[in-house]
Amino acid sequence: MVETVRHRKWLETGEARLVAGGLTAAAALVVIAYATEIAAATVALMLFHVAALTALAAAWQKAGAAAKNALRNSQELDFLASRLLRLEQQARMPNPGSPVLRSTMAEVTGTVGLLGGVVRELARNVAAQHRDVSDLKDSLQLSPKDGEAERPSLKIVPERRAAATAAPQIALQPDPSLLPVRPAESESEIRRTRLVTQAFEADRVELHLQPVVALPQRKVRFYEALARLRLEDGTLLAPAEFLSHLERLGRAPEFDRRVLTRAIAVARHLVARRSEAIVAVNLSPRSVRDAGFLDSLMALAASAPDIAGKIVLELSQRCWRSLDGDQKEAFSGLGNRGLSLSLDQAPDLAFDARALSDRGIRFLKLPADMLIATAAADNEAEISVRDFAVTLRRAGIKLIADRVEHEDMVPTLIDLCIPLAQGFVFAPPRAVRAEVLEAGQVGPSDLRRAG
Repeated sequence: MVETVRHRKWLETGEARLVAGGLTAAAALVVIAYATEIAAATVALMLFHVAALTALAAAWQKAGAAAKNALRNSQELDFLASRLLRLEQQARMPNPGSPVLRSTMAEVTGTVGLLGGVVRELARNVAAQHRDVSDLKDSLQLSPKDGEAERPSLKIVPERRAAATAAPQIALQPDPSLLPVRPAESESEIRRTRLVTQAFEADRVELHLQPVVALPQRKVRFYEALARLRLEDGTLLAPAEFLSHLERLGRAPEFDRRVLTRAIAVARHLVARRSEAIVAVNLSPRSVRDAGFLDSLMALAASAPDIAGKIVLELSQRCWRSLDGDQKEAFSGLGNRGLSLSLDQAPDLAFDARALSDRGIRFLKLPADMLIATAAADNEAEISVRDFAVTLRRAGIKLIADRVEHEDMVPTLIDLCIPLAQGFVFAPPRAVRAEVLEAGQVGPSDLRRAG
């Protein structure tokens, strides 16, 4: 049935009509030759010419159809190329990493590549058919008789096709597959972000305290509040494991507010016990640069005079140096209202003690191994480290040796006149009891939501 339909469609084509015309001409020649008694050799030559002309016409018809297909595919290729240009322009707009857009660009790129292959194949077919036509032309050339001018027995004039309209010039653009695309998050990263968000929304933020002791007595002077986030399965995460996810979601200021709320509860608990210890809270750089967050700190300092001098805000040295004059002035105002400042994560000893003191900074935290290594470099360095601690003390800033992990580090720190130290040698971080946090909770009016 399928073959019958195909044969019927072929009979409706121009090629079938050419074959029919050739057969009709051949039959007519045979009838004429029989009636006029033409020699058989002449009849055979005439039939050969009819067959050759029929084949030549069919070849020209196929070549023309192939050329039309090539032109149509070329126009479609130009249309897809212009569409690809528009997609690339849209890709440079916000949200270039959209999965839908990348998928569309990939589909268009694949289609363009496929059409390019089709056009090249059509071009090869057209060239092959032109070669066949040329061979037929050569086969129809007859040798001239003696004395006659050399001329072809059949003159074949190829049809002239109208010149195709030149396609508009399109600037070459890079393949979309080569364009830089924001790397997509892995499945594990997406899952971790979801777990962190769920724990944060459930307010499973915990506070652990690690003491900072005075040397050489090892008496507790204040506590550093270390935040932890507990997942639903009980896993406890440190800030390095979850803070980047919250920062990406824009939740860092809210997280710091929650930690600060718990630190205030601890400070009030210490005041109730008549303890002189204070509480230090680390702030995220994202929160520090948030104007609304600084406003909430100002409101806190004004509404909680009972904790004045009991809360220390810790910033990294890099974060502090990135602040502009107005932001540093705002932190100076916090210092005047009882919220002292502390700098940590410093890579060197390049500090202007007096300038830091004028900005409200009262503590400076440096790694213990860096202080000891600098002092051990040579005698001049040892004097430099000792004098550095003395210079800070005269400016009203206390130096803290952080990450004291071995007992043999303590005598060296004492010899260098380091007044305060922190590390596992003295005590590990311990979780704050729930009743302590509940007893000293800050109300919503005490710590406004920034924004």
